[in-house]
Amino acid sequence: MIAISTTWNYSEKCNLTDMLTGISKLGIKSVELGYNFSASRLDGIKPLLTDFGINVVSVHNFCPLPPQNIFHRFFTNYYYLSSLVENERECAIKYTKQTIDTAVSLNAKIVVMHAGTIEMDIKPIKALIDLYNLGKIHSEEANDLREKISKLRKEKKEPYLYATGKSLDEITEYAFKRGIKIGLENRYYPNEIPSNEEAAFFLKELNSKGLVYWHDVGHAQAQERLGMIEKGSLLDSLSGYLYGFHLHGIKGLKDHISPLNGDFDFSQISTYLTRDNLLKVIEAHRPASSEELKETLKHFAACGWL
Repeated sequence: MIAISTTWNYSEKCNLTDMLTGISKLGIKSVELGYNFSASRLDGIKPLLTDFGINVVSVHNFCPLPPQNIFHRFFTNYYYLSSLVENERECAIKYTKQTIDTAVSLNAKIVVMHAGTIEMDIKPIKALIDLYNLGKIHSEEANDLREKISKLRKEKKEPYLYATGKSLDEITEYAFKRGIKIGLENRYYPNEIPSNEEAAFFLKELNSKGLVYWHDVGHAQAQERLGMIEKGSLLDSLSGYLYGFHLHGIKGLKDHISPLNGDFDFSQISTYLTRDNLLKVIEAHRPASSEELKETLKHFAACGWL
Protein backbone atom coordinates (compact mmCIF):
# COMPACT_ATOMS: atom_id res chain seq x y z
CA MET A 1 0.00 0.00 0.00
CA ILE A 2 1.28 3.48 -0.86
CA ALA A 3 0.58 6.50 1.33
CA ILE A 4 2.01 9.96 1.84
CA SER A 5 3.04 11.67 5.02
CA THR A 6 1.13 14.84 5.84
CA THR A 7 4.48 16.46 6.60
CA TRP A 8 4.63 17.14 2.84
CA ASN A 9 2.08 19.95 2.79
CA TYR A 10 1.00 20.54 6.39
CA SER A 11 1.89 23.57 8.46
CA GLU A 12 0.32 25.00 11.59
CA LYS A 13 -1.08 27.88 9.54
CA CYS A 14 -2.28 25.95 6.49
CA ASN A 15 -5.92 25.53 5.54
CA LEU A 16 -6.73 21.91 6.35
CA THR A 17 -9.20 21.56 3.50
CA ASP A 18 -6.63 22.86 1.03
CA MET A 19 -4.02 20.50 2.46
CA LEU A 20 -6.21 17.43 1.98
CA THR A 21 -7.26 18.65 -1.46
CA GLY A 22 -3.58 18.73 -2.45
CA ILE A 23 -3.11 15.14 -1.27
CA SER A 24 -6.28 13.97 -3.03
CA LYS A 25 -5.09 15.50 -6.31
CA LEU A 26 -2.09 13.17 -6.19
CA GLY A 27 -4.51 10.27 -6.46
CA ILE A 28 -3.57 9.03 -2.99
CA LYS A 29 -6.22 7.99 -0.50
CA SER A 30 -3.97 6.92 2.38
CA VAL A 31 -1.78 9.04 4.65
CA GLU A 32 0.59 8.88 7.54
CA LEU A 33 -0.47 11.53 10.01
CA GLY A 34 2.67 13.49 10.78
CA TYR A 35 4.28 14.59 14.00
CA ASN A 36 3.49 18.31 13.82
CA PHE A 37 -0.22 18.51 14.70
CA SER A 38 -1.26 20.38 17.81
CA ALA A 39 -4.22 18.92 19.70
CA SER A 40 -6.63 21.51 18.27
CA ARG A 41 -5.47 20.98 14.69
CA LEU A 42 -5.72 17.21 15.15
CA ASP A 43 -9.34 17.65 16.27
CA GLY A 44 -9.90 19.80 13.19
CA ILE A 45 -8.57 17.33 10.65
CA LYS A 46 -10.32 14.19 11.92
CA PRO A 47 -13.76 14.91 10.40
CA LEU A 48 -12.18 16.22 7.19
CA LEU A 49 -10.36 12.94 6.64
CA THR A 50 -13.74 11.23 6.54
CA ASP A 51 -15.15 13.88 4.20
CA PHE A 52 -12.28 13.35 1.76
CA GLY A 53 -12.38 9.56 2.03
CA ILE A 54 -8.76 9.50 3.18
CA ASN A 55 -7.70 6.77 5.56
CA VAL A 56 -4.83 6.95 8.03
CA VAL A 57 -2.50 3.95 7.84
CA SER A 58 0.14 5.18 10.28
CA VAL A 59 0.72 7.92 12.83
CA HIS A 60 4.10 9.43 13.64
CA ASN A 61 4.99 10.14 17.25
CA PHE A 62 4.22 12.67 18.74
CA CYS A 63 0.65 13.24 17.56
CA PRO A 64 -0.71 15.41 19.02
CA LEU A 65 2.35 17.38 19.97
CA PRO A 66 3.01 17.92 23.65
CA PRO A 67 1.78 21.39 24.60
CA GLN A 68 5.26 22.70 25.41
CA ASN A 69 8.65 22.27 23.78
CA ILE A 70 10.59 22.95 26.94
CA PHE A 71 13.91 21.71 25.51
CA HIS A 72 13.50 23.62 22.20
CA ARG A 73 13.94 20.47 20.13
CA PHE A 74 12.54 19.22 16.83
CA PHE A 75 8.93 17.97 16.92
CA THR A 76 9.79 14.27 17.23
CA ASN A 77 12.24 14.90 20.06
CA TYR A 78 10.24 17.08 22.44
CA TYR A 79 10.91 14.36 25.02
CA TYR A 80 13.35 11.46 24.76
CA LEU A 81 12.27 7.92 25.57
CA SER A 82 15.96 7.34 26.32
CA SER A 83 16.29 10.18 28.81
CA LEU A 84 18.17 9.54 32.04
CA VAL A 85 15.98 12.18 33.70
CA GLU A 86 13.00 10.18 34.88
CA ASN A 87 10.49 13.02 34.59
CA GLU A 88 11.40 13.58 30.94
CA ARG A 89 11.25 9.86 30.16
CA GLU A 90 7.83 9.64 31.80
CA CYS A 91 6.63 12.59 29.72
CA ALA A 92 7.87 10.85 26.57
CA ILE A 93 5.90 7.74 27.50
CA LYS A 94 2.80 9.78 28.36
CA TYR A 95 2.73 11.58 25.02
CA THR A 96 3.59 8.43 23.08
CA LYS A 97 0.55 6.79 24.67
CA GLN A 98 -1.51 9.76 23.48
CA THR A 99 -0.21 9.08 19.96
CA ILE A 100 -1.29 5.46 20.31
CA ASP A 101 -4.74 6.72 21.31
CA THR A 102 -4.73 8.90 18.18
CA ALA A 103 -3.95 5.84 16.06
CA VAL A 104 -6.82 3.92 17.66
CA SER A 105 -9.26 6.79 17.04
CA LEU A 106 -8.31 6.90 13.34
CA ASN A 107 -8.21 3.11 12.77
CA ALA A 108 -4.50 3.29 11.95
CA LYS A 109 -2.41 0.15 12.33
CA ILE A 110 0.92 1.48 13.58
CA VAL A 111 2.68 4.30 15.40
CA VAL A 112 6.12 5.13 13.98
CA MET A 113 8.51 6.43 16.59
CA HIS A 114 12.06 7.51 17.35
CA ALA A 115 13.61 5.62 20.25
CA GLY A 116 15.90 8.36 21.54
CA THR A 117 19.52 9.38 21.53
CA ILE A 118 22.79 8.82 23.33
CA GLU A 119 23.98 12.10 24.74
CA MET A 120 27.63 12.41 23.77
CA ASP A 121 30.06 14.78 22.12
CA ILE A 122 28.69 15.32 18.60
CA LYS A 123 31.63 17.34 17.28
CA PRO A 124 33.19 14.24 15.65
CA ILE A 125 29.87 13.56 13.88
CA LYS A 126 29.75 17.11 12.55
CA ALA A 127 33.37 16.80 11.44
CA LEU A 128 32.60 13.53 9.62
CA ILE A 129 29.69 15.19 7.81
CA ASP A 130 31.99 18.03 6.81
CA LEU A 131 34.49 15.54 5.37
CA TYR A 132 31.72 13.87 3.37
CA ASN A 133 30.71 17.23 1.91
CA LEU A 134 34.37 17.87 1.01
CA GLY A 135 34.62 14.51 -0.78
CA LYS A 136 36.98 13.09 1.85
CA ILE A 137 34.78 10.42 3.40
CA HIS A 138 37.26 7.65 2.50
CA SER A 139 40.27 9.45 4.00
CA GLU A 140 42.31 8.38 7.02
CA GLU A 141 40.91 11.38 8.86
CA ALA A 142 37.38 10.08 8.25
CA ASN A 143 38.40 6.60 9.45
CA ASP A 144 39.77 8.11 12.65
CA LEU A 145 36.54 10.03 13.21
CA ARG A 146 34.42 6.92 12.68
CA GLU A 147 36.51 5.06 15.25
CA LYS A 148 36.19 7.97 17.68
CA ILE A 149 32.41 8.14 17.22
CA SER A 150 32.04 4.41 17.76
CA LYS A 151 34.24 4.52 20.86
CA LEU A 152 32.34 7.45 22.38
CA ARG A 153 29.00 5.80 21.66
CA LYS A 154 30.09 2.53 23.23
CA GLU A 155 31.31 4.30 26.36
CA LYS A 156 28.06 6.24 26.83
CA LYS A 157 25.33 3.94 25.56
CA GLU A 158 24.44 1.56 28.41
CA PRO A 159 22.24 3.79 30.64
CA TYR A 160 20.45 5.23 27.60
CA LEU A 161 19.72 1.78 26.20
CA TYR A 162 18.44 0.67 29.59
CA ALA A 163 16.10 3.67 29.72
CA THR A 164 14.97 3.02 26.14
CA GLY A 165 14.25 -0.61 26.93
CA LYS A 166 12.10 0.34 29.93
CA SER A 167 10.20 2.84 27.81
CA LEU A 168 9.63 0.44 24.93
CA ASP A 169 8.43 -2.26 27.29
CA GLU A 170 5.75 0.01 28.75
CA ILE A 171 4.75 1.48 25.39
CA THR A 172 4.42 -1.84 23.57
CA GLU A 173 2.33 -3.27 26.39
CA TYR A 174 -0.04 -0.28 26.15
CA ALA A 175 -0.18 -0.46 22.34
CA PHE A 176 -0.61 -4.25 22.18
CA LYS A 177 -3.75 -4.10 24.28
CA ARG A 178 -5.17 -1.61 21.78
CA GLY A 179 -4.22 -3.51 18.65
CA ILE A 180 -1.52 -1.04 17.56
CA LYS A 181 1.95 -1.91 16.28
CA ILE A 182 4.95 0.19 17.29
CA GLY A 183 7.35 0.89 14.43
CA LEU A 184 10.96 1.27 15.56
CA GLU A 185 12.52 3.62 13.02
CA ASN A 186 16.18 3.65 12.03
CA ARG A 187 17.83 7.01 12.51
CA TYR A 188 19.97 9.54 10.63
CA TYR A 189 22.75 10.36 13.11
CA PRO A 190 25.19 7.79 14.54
CA ASN A 191 24.53 8.83 18.16
CA GLU A 192 20.81 8.09 17.84
CA ILE A 193 19.10 4.90 18.97
CA PRO A 194 18.96 2.22 17.66
CA SER A 195 22.08 0.92 15.97
CA ASN A 196 21.68 -2.22 13.85
CA GLU A 197 22.51 -4.45 16.80
CA GLU A 198 20.32 -2.51 19.23
CA ALA A 199 17.36 -2.68 16.84
CA ALA A 200 17.81 -6.44 16.50
CA PHE A 201 17.89 -6.81 20.28
CA PHE A 202 14.78 -4.72 20.96
CA LEU A 203 12.85 -6.35 18.12
CA LYS A 204 13.69 -9.86 19.30
CA GLU A 205 12.65 -9.00 22.86
CA LEU A 206 9.43 -7.15 22.05
CA ASN A 207 8.19 -8.39 18.67
CA SER A 208 5.62 -10.60 20.42
CA LYS A 209 4.16 -7.40 21.92
CA GLY A 210 3.92 -5.70 18.52
CA LEU A 211 7.30 -3.99 18.08
CA VAL A 212 8.21 -4.03 14.38
CA TYR A 213 10.87 -2.46 12.18
CA TRP A 214 10.22 0.72 10.19
CA HIS A 215 12.86 1.43 7.55
CA ASP A 216 13.62 5.01 6.56
CA VAL A 217 15.48 4.88 3.25
CA GLY A 218 17.10 8.31 3.59
CA HIS A 219 18.32 7.71 7.13
CA ALA A 220 19.87 4.39 6.14
CA GLN A 221 21.58 5.99 3.18
CA ALA A 222 22.99 8.81 5.30
CA GLN A 223 24.62 6.37 7.72
CA GLU A 224 25.90 4.22 4.85
CA ARG A 225 27.38 7.23 3.08
CA LEU A 226 29.12 8.33 6.26
CA GLY A 227 30.56 4.83 6.51
CA MET A 228 28.95 4.15 9.88
CA ILE A 229 27.03 1.06 8.67
CA GLU A 230 27.56 -1.42 5.86
CA LYS A 231 25.56 -1.04 2.63
CA GLY A 232 22.19 -2.75 2.92
CA SER A 233 22.95 -4.03 6.42
CA LEU A 234 19.76 -2.77 8.06
CA LEU A 235 17.36 -4.49 5.69
CA ASP A 236 19.58 -7.56 5.50
CA SER A 237 19.51 -8.05 9.27
CA LEU A 238 16.03 -6.76 10.16
CA SER A 239 13.87 -7.76 7.18
CA GLY A 240 12.14 -10.43 9.24
CA TYR A 241 10.62 -7.69 11.39
CA LEU A 242 9.97 -5.22 8.55
CA TYR A 243 6.52 -3.58 8.51
CA GLY A 244 6.91 -0.43 6.43
CA PHE A 245 9.01 2.26 4.79
CA HIS A 246 9.56 5.96 4.71
CA LEU A 247 10.44 6.64 1.08
CA HIS A 248 12.11 9.90 0.10
CA GLY A 249 14.98 11.04 -1.99
CA ILE A 250 18.44 11.84 -0.72
CA LYS A 251 21.09 13.86 -2.56
CA GLY A 252 24.42 13.64 -0.83
CA LEU A 253 23.32 13.83 2.78
CA LYS A 254 20.24 16.00 2.20
CA ASP A 255 17.15 13.84 2.61
CA HIS A 256 13.35 14.19 2.53
CA ILE A 257 13.38 15.46 -1.04
CA SER A 258 11.16 14.16 -3.82
CA PRO A 259 12.23 10.52 -4.43
CA LEU A 260 13.17 10.91 -8.08
CA ASN A 261 15.21 14.06 -7.43
CA GLY A 262 17.74 12.29 -5.26
CA ASP A 263 20.70 10.08 -6.12
CA PHE A 264 19.44 6.87 -4.48
CA ASP A 265 18.41 4.11 -6.86
CA PHE A 266 15.22 2.61 -5.42
CA SER A 267 15.67 -0.50 -7.53
CA GLN A 268 18.26 -1.54 -4.91
CA ILE A 269 15.34 -2.30 -2.57
CA SER A 270 12.91 -3.51 -5.24
CA THR A 271 12.66 -6.92 -3.58
CA TYR A 272 10.99 -5.26 -0.61
CA LEU A 273 8.97 -2.63 -2.48
CA THR A 274 7.17 -5.31 -4.47
CA ARG A 275 5.83 -6.88 -1.27
CA ASP A 276 2.12 -6.08 -0.91
CA ASN A 277 2.12 -6.64 2.85
CA LEU A 278 4.42 -3.68 3.56
CA LEU A 279 3.32 -0.10 4.10
CA LYS A 280 5.12 2.40 1.86
CA VAL A 281 4.89 6.03 2.95
CA ILE A 282 6.34 8.80 0.81
CA GLU A 283 7.89 11.22 3.30
CA ALA A 284 9.00 14.05 1.05
CA HIS A 285 8.89 17.55 2.51
CA ARG A 286 8.43 20.88 0.82
CA PRO A 287 9.62 22.14 -1.60
CA ALA A 288 8.77 18.81 -3.27
CA SER A 289 6.01 19.71 -5.73
CA SER A 290 2.82 17.86 -6.58
CA GLU A 291 4.14 17.40 -10.14
CA GLU A 292 7.30 15.73 -8.83
CA LEU A 293 5.29 13.44 -6.59
CA LYS A 294 2.94 12.49 -9.42
CA GLU A 295 5.98 11.50 -11.48
CA THR A 296 7.23 9.47 -8.53
CA LEU A 297 3.93 7.62 -8.33
CA LYS A 298 3.98 6.90 -12.08
CA HIS A 299 7.52 5.57 -11.83
CA PHE A 300 6.76 3.45 -8.78
CA ALA A 301 3.64 2.04 -10.50
CA ALA A 302 5.66 1.15 -13.61
CA CYS A 303 8.16 -0.68 -11.40
CA GLY A 304 5.38 -2.60 -9.61
CA TRP A 305 6.05 -0.95 -6.27
CA LEU A 306 2.62 0.46 -5.44
